[in-house]
Amino acid sequence: MSRDIILAFDVGGTQIKAAAMRDGEIIASTALHYDSRSELEADAIIAHFVDIAVDVLGRGGLTEESISGFGLAFPGPFDYERGICLIQGLGKFESLYGLNIGDMLSEAIRSHGQLGRRLSPEFRIVFENDAALFGLGESNGGGEAFGVERAVCLTIGTGLGSCYLERGQLVKHRDGVPENGWLYAEPYGNRMADECISRRGLLHLAEEMGMELAGRDVRELADAAASGDADAVQLFDHFGRRMAVILVPAFEAYEPNRIVLGGQISKSAGLFAPAFKEVLLAQGIIAQVRVSAGTFASTFRGIYHLVIQSRTVDQ
Repeated sequence: MSRDIILAFDVGGTQIKAAAMRDGEIIASTALHYDSRSELEADAIIAHFVDIAVDVLGRGGLTEESISGFGLAFPGPFDYERGICLIQGLGKFESLYGLNIGDMLSEAIRSHGQLGRRLSPEFRIVFENDAALFGLGESNGGGEAFGVERAVCLTIGTGLGSCYLERGQLVKHRDGVPENGWLYAEPYGNRMADECISRRGLLHLAEEMGMELAGRDVRELADAAASGDADAVQLFDHFGRRMAVILVPAFEAYEPNRIVLGGQISKSAGLFAPAFKEVLLAQGIIAQVRVSAGTFASTFRGIYHLVIQSRTVDQ
């Protein structure tokens, strides 16, 4: 068993989920949430990331282990291969626009007294979006896309995230695959998939159906459906059917063997997945539909494997 440590961050506009990993598994004592402080100037954000790394390692009692990599799930737009932030006009990480934060973070870590001396020769920093990392995680360690020829992984929450995989490798640029494997812009009338297959999509559908929300969010609606409320049951059924109608054209082009659902709303997949599968099958999409055992764990497992894969590419 390797004693080397890989640092893993899932960076959001308000929070950063961070952990240290060893042999593909999260070291439980290091898994914490931090404020992202995305309003700071660039140098201060980089310093904040380094401080989080130091705190994570300290909380895990990892004072001497070698650090062999650092992987970050980072929101887009972002040039993931080059480590350049392209976020602008979104109210978060504005100061990082156009900067190579991979280089900046590497320099800050290498010059840090506690961290720099502990970096292994193969140390590298890698970036990817969270949906792709979720998919990589589901393709490794016995996840729901493990050993699958062609898989599409979806994260359904505040928006729609997606990735395409072939035998565990991300597919981003190929005929039959939307650019980068992103389905959020798939059309549905005068709207995009992201507006429909998401939290706001579910709530808007409820309003279209004439339901009185009265402050209820997805969780309360799911609880109502699980308790047998007819309107709520119908809401999730319609949500699953509409989701299938939107995504069928993209699935027809790729012919996935499996579709894996993750994200916050997928915790209620039992309420909408049957209708989703029914419509897919009626449209000739013969794919197993599985629900992730845990989006958080899969995303971090994906970060770990992205770091490991990057070493192979560089050799």
